[in-house]
Amino acid sequence: MNDDFVNKIYSEKRNFITLSNPADVNTNCIEFIRFEEKKEKFTWAHSDEIIFGISADHYVKTLINCGEKMKWMTRHSTLKELMNLLPKQNFVRLNKFYVLNLNYFSHINESLKLLYLINGFSISTPHRISPFLSHLLKSSYT
Repeated sequence: MNDDFVNKIYSEKRNFITLSNPADVNTNCIEFIRFEEKKEKFTWAHSDEIIFGISADHYVKTLINCGEKMKWMTRHSTLKELMNLLPKQNFVRLNKFYVLNLNYFSHINESLKLLYLINGFSISTPHRISPFLSHLLKSSYT
């Protein structure tokens, strides 16, 4: 990659990039979303790497799969804006505070208010998830 391309990718004004094969843009398109790992340190993540998101005013605190580890990162956007960037078939909005990648979901414990991922990691969900959606998750994914 040349320096101009790298500078465009890491520009502070860029929030979303698309890398594609010019011969077939529709089928070979890879999209990445920018998150802030630490102050002024950005990470680009593919939608398949996004596990869970929590709304925090106009920021989204997001759990991202980074190889062997998972890291919490932030993004200056709302959950609605983030959901518009994500594939509809993999993500579900649990309520106005949470978004979940169904590929990582294991089960939910409503009495303890914990959501479990396939690797055994649990996330506290103190805000109510609708009984209908909770039942749907239990019947479809456990």
